[in-house]
Amino acid sequence: MRNVDRRYQNHKIMDYSIEKPALARKEAPDARNSNLLIIKGSLAIGWGLLALFCFAINPMFLVITFGLLNFAAGVLTLAYAYQNKQLRIAHQWLLLEGLVELAAGVVFTFFVADMNLFIQYMSYGIIFIITLQFIYGYTLLLMERFRVKNMAMRFLSVLVGTVISVSLLAGVFSPVASFIIIGLFSILYGSLNMQFARRLKNVVMGTAE
Repeated sequence: MRNVDRRYQNHKIMDYSIEKPALARKEAPDARNSNLLIIKGSLAIGWGLLALFCFAINPMFLVITFGLLNFAAGVLTLAYAYQNKQLRIAHQWLLLEGLVELAAGVVFTFFVADMNLFIQYMSYGIIFIITLQFIYGYTLLLMERFRVKNMAMRFLSVLVGTVISVSLLAGVFSPVASFIIIGLFSILYGSLNMQFARRLKNVVMGTAE
């Protein structure tokens, strides 16, 4: 009888060991066509590098290409969101991000005609992005998705982003320094998108829900 009980217990342990990975796979989010966000991140990084090294050559070329970059980024983000509806909360924010990028593409392509206006609108854009990050973090906090590292990084990004955007608006930086800062911001933004595409998380937004 004891041998029968042992065999039954061993059988239960084996069943549990088989089911546990299956449950883990079911709970973990799965994404398709992550290359869309990788392309988007690569474009943002490429534009950021141009802003760092080519400002003195043709600054208006950077303004026009920034508008086109946002058009491309919006299309790529919406395509990724459409194919990954299972991401739940992150899916909603991806849709919002894509629509904002398309709107930015219209503004920077057709309504920004000089450098001062470009820097002014970029400062507004930075404020808008960090505000969205704060709202996203607060939404996860209300849902009891609390991660100390991500909360700290969101707070830091809000603080640094606010200082940069206010400084740009106040004209603290020269045009060259402003483009360098904007270029670095674009490189960071592209890197975060590529990290999210590869791991479904990044250091600021946390893990996809």
